[in-house]
Amino acid sequence: MQKSIKANPDPVPATPPSDLLAHALRQPRMAGLDFVRAIAVLLVLLSHSGLGAIGPVQVFDGGLGVEVFFVMSGFLITWLLLGEQSMRGHINLGTFYWRRATRLMPAMVIYLVVGALLLLAQRKPLPWEAITAATLYAMNYYQAFTGAQSHYLSHCWSLAVEEQFYLLWPLLLIALQRRGWHLQRSLTVLILSLWALKAVLALGLGMRDEYLYRALETRSDALLVGCLLAVGLQSGGRWLAFFDGLARHRWVLGGIVVSILASITLLHQTVISKNLLGYTLEPVLIALLLPLVLIEARRGGWLARALNAPVMVLIGQVSYGIYLYHPFIIHPVRNAVVRLTGSTPLGIGLSLLAVGGVAWVSFRWIEMPLRTHLNRKRQHDRPSSTQSSLGDGARAT
Repeated sequence: MQKSIKANPDPVPATPPSDLLAHALRQPRMAGLDFVRAIAVLLVLLSHSGLGAIGPVQVFDGGLGVEVFFVMSGFLITWLLLGEQSMRGHINLGTFYWRRATRLMPAMVIYLVVGALLLLAQRKPLPWEAITAATLYAMNYYQAFTGAQSHYLSHCWSLAVEEQFYLLWPLLLIALQRRGWHLQRSLTVLILSLWALKAVLALGLGMRDEYLYRALETRSDALLVGCLLAVGLQSGGRWLAFFDGLARHRWVLGGIVVSILASITLLHQTVISKNLLGYTLEPVLIALLLPLVLIEARRGGWLARALNAPVMVLIGQVSYGIYLYHPFIIHPVRNAVVRLTGSTPLGIGLSLLAVGGVAWVSFRWIEMPLRTHLNRKRQHDRPSSTQSSLGDGARAT
């Protein structure tokens, strides 16, 4: 596991926000983003635990947690790719794909195998088609065309969207750069085109929510918004100045959070408004939020201490495992505790602790050792000149 988790020392209060943001972006692991990861995965868990609104406000929305992961994934992957190109003059696709595979596949294989064994032990039929789709990272389209049945692999649709995006985006990024196309304008046009495509699919072709919610072409706009954020911040200048201006008014961060909650409360009432309005507006708001979080995490004060709280950093670091393993743990533990104690809040709390414990054990004793072994073996087998600069930075994703 990574070294001991510590909050960042408070910077000099007079430091301009733009300098704090520029410094945060230079770090191998950006302070504050683990807090955002933790919030995202907790939204998923609490939503799947049966919690939703507090009064009229939809607070615990698992779909919002997935959106946060999409935007962050696009941002971090693009930031790392651009960083490698800036350092080495090119992007090593082989190394990029290898590191993605060693980061994500060990836990996925464990989950697939253990899930199948548990079903066999209970003498339940194995969903072979779903297992095949999950193995091929095609669960999103499998569910889109089969009605999204509920089983232990249902949540893997979002992982499929990300893996499909990871496969295609580096190729598109390289192609755009080789043609000399302006990245910010190209990404803006692509995002607008996907928004138009969603409207055609929803209004013109009447595609069902199962498809609109899960297909790569209807959800990758959120990832591309994150990519656009990375490209803009990498260019510096006006982007840093823009977020500098926002960060000078600390109420803006809270205003964005309130706007996101208002969106999921008001715009998720119908399939059309959710997919065409909510899932269009919310990624943009999340992208505005991320740089402000990076600034606040280094600015000092109570908010910085909260964003760097060790427990939230730890949850963020193991959030992939928490998301992946939670279907097998959260409901059995919660139901068992409720039967024994009659307390639903206690059942939910202990189920969250159980999921986190399993994810930490997987991360500490299986995923990290295996990833380290595979990467060292690959480095040993290849000349050092071919190694990518994604090494340390890949920890950020």
